[in-house]
Amino acid sequence: MPTSDDSLIRRFRAGQIVSAATVLRALDELQRAAPDAGQTASRYIPSTLPAAGETVAPASDECESFWQSALETAGAPVLSSKTGVAAFRAGNAGLAVLPTLPLRSGGSADGIDAAPLQELLASEYTVGVALLRLGRYAIGVYQGKRLLVSKTDTRYVKGRHHAGGTSQRRFQRVREQQIHRLYVKASGILTEQWRPFQGQLDYAALGGEAATIAGFVKECRLLQTLSPITLPRRLDVREPNRAALQQAGAMLYECQVYPLSWAD
Repeated sequence: MPTSDDSLIRRFRAGQIVSAATVLRALDELQRAAPDAGQTASRYIPSTLPAAGETVAPASDECESFWQSALETAGAPVLSSKTGVAAFRAGNAGLAVLPTLPLRSGGSADGIDAAPLQELLASEYTVGVALLRLGRYAIGVYQGKRLLVSKTDTRYVKGRHHAGGTSQRRFQRVREQQIHRLYVKASGILTEQWRPFQGQLDYAALGGEAATIAGFVKECRLLQTLSPITLPRRLDVREPNRAALQQAGAMLYECQVYPLSWAD
């Protein structure tokens, strides 16, 4: 059987996004590959994001004191994770797991204790999802991985114009008006789809083109009110359509992983 170093460090890239099932299988292998039970440990650092209806908690400095050398080697994304960190050690190797959904449990344990992470990945939070790029949007609400309501649509937006002078300025004004109309339409649909669940929404999730999403947030009042519970990780969606919206449920339960190592 390969050592825990071989099975984890070589398998995952730093920052790789993997499914919930892949994470749980890796932890099971880490437990089985451990040299002995005395060299395994787990530590959970909870999210700094608030739950629905809560105020934002102050950032914890727990990361800096928890397995400091290994987490610092993993890099800033681990040390500054707003959704929390689940970290596991077996001998000289380990894995830091950053879930998309906020981790509420904190503490440490001997052995590979995957229970708090398993509980999170089996949760059925109510999440509003908005996917946008110029010319298209897809909006829905999930209960766990089940899509409750959804709406997708297109709205024409001109491409970029590379000529100069008056023609370019006129073209740019038309394009900006089209983008604004896209935002207005998508904002109306989002409000229509999400408002019946507003008292029940645990989180909001956004995906699509980064610049388009940033502009949309500035124009959508409901998203602005939900900013404290908006997930920091953007869903990686190229084409916001019905198929992408169906896949978003599983994407909410994906995790970002970082191999860890300790010196002898």
